Amino acid sequence: MSHENIETTRRLFKAVEERDVAGVLAAYDPEIVIRDAASLPYGGVHYGLKGAKQHIEGAAQTWNHLQPEVERKMDAVFLDAGEYVVVLWRLKGLEASSGSKLDLPAASVYKMHGGKIVESQMFYSDTVAIEQFLASKT
Repeated sequence: MSHENIETTRRLFKAVEERDVAGVLAAYDPEIVIRDAASLPYGGVHYGLKGAKQHIEGAAQTWNHLQPEVERKMDAVFLDAGEYVVVLWRLKGLEASSGSKLDLPAASVYKMHGGKIVESQMFYSDTVAIEQFLASKT
């Protein structure tokens, strides 16, 4: 089951990098619970596929113009933890006109069941830096 869990999270990250909403949703259980930093524009707790879609759309609205294709690569490392998968990754952004960059480590923990993600929680190394980067771009 652990190999299947790793592959599901790999597909999730690939879909996020490619901005493939259907691919992201396919990795989630219908009763998914997503927890993201409440201070972020798309943060908070999101329930079910409807909530997941709102989370995806909010993140896309926030990041698409700040993440040209090269900045979307998260350099993810996947760690098998039984019914959980831990992913170490990088949050990147680029404001083209000023050349301002964001590149911070992050981690996510995914609880798995039946080959699907049932719980997702993101942890950022510095949400203040993220908020400042986003505020300077609006």
